[in-house]
Amino acid sequence: MKRKNINKFFVRLLFIFFINFIVKIGDQSINVFSDITLRGIVYTSYFIIYWLCIWYVAEFLNSKIQKRQESSSGSKKFHTFLLFSFHFAYGMLVSFLANLFFRFGDIHVFHMDIPWSGVPLFNPEFTLSLLMIYIMVFSFDIYYQSNIKRKENQIQLEKLKQENTLAQYLNLKSQIEPHFLFNSLSVLSSIIHTDINLAEEFILRLSKTLRYVIEKNELALVPFKEEIRFVEDYFFLIKNRFDEGIIFENSIDKSIILKSYIPPASLQLLIENAIKHNKFTSDDPLRIQLFADGELIVVKNNINLRDDIVDSTNQGIQNLTQRFSYFSDKPVSITINETDFTVAIPILTKTDYERFNI
Repeated sequence: MKRKNINKFFVRLLFIFFINFIVKIGDQSINVFSDITLRGIVYTSYFIIYWLCIWYVAEFLNSKIQKRQESSSGSKKFHTFLLFSFHFAYGMLVSFLANLFFRFGDIHVFHMDIPWSGVPLFNPEFTLSLLMIYIMVFSFDIYYQSNIKRKENQIQLEKLKQENTLAQYLNLKSQIEPHFLFNSLSVLSSIIHTDINLAEEFILRLSKTLRYVIEKNELALVPFKEEIRFVEDYFFLIKNRFDEGIIFENSIDKSIILKSYIPPASLQLLIENAIKHNKFTSDDPLRIQLFADGELIVVKNNINLRDDIVDSTNQGIQNLTQRFSYFSDKPVSITINETDFTVAIPILTKTDYERFNI
């Protein structure tokens, strides 16, 4: 990333120097273009430094507006118009200021009062020329950066497909393998003669759980509300097996649930991981908490490690971390202390969903 930023800086530096070269040719106040003068050196340095700063500020503000667009449910056409309006107004402002600073320096530093005496303060030819240069340069930059990002996304998507293949295997293995079905059917057999209504509900939840795993694993991301429903069905099965030994608490606000996305079976993997590594009873239950913390979804459970646990490869957690790295610059955070195991995953947006579920 550091090398990429350095390369970007030098490309921009050379491009601005080239624009400065063209503008300098049209400077009628320089009698011989090849002459090296203090005024020429100062002008070139000012032009390059000023427009480099303008470029980076514009890029920063542009990214802020685009992030706002991604998190908003408003019209894309409106945000496109807003983005264009911002760049037009910003370009006009910085072009006028560039003209003003150049004029001020020429008059007060190099005493070029006479050439500027008949030129209006706005100096439309120079200001509008700089505005056109700004719009053309930044439009090309946006196109170039989006093209690079598109290619990177294509590469990431291919990697993601490979990771999803492994994820499908892990999910199917953990949920449809014989011991999972055997345990579920054992629970069903124990309740079918005592509570027919509970048995019917158990069969319905089991079918939903298996259907979700089989169907949704083909997708890169799913709506968070679907994942929550899946987790509720899955936990219903677990709860009937372990009774009061497990407690699941979901305190995520409904507004976050409705607008967020997540790789399929991510939450189930973390719940399964907590059950696999800990011992629990009704007197000392396993408490699994699901809540939001800023732009993160947090899954937290208390630690009471099993005595017979073997060394784990953490393959499931590693796979989840790699999958999220394709969707977000924010990493999956794993925190372990004496009492709790906490995993925080970034909240993904509709833009991420549309980009990867093609």
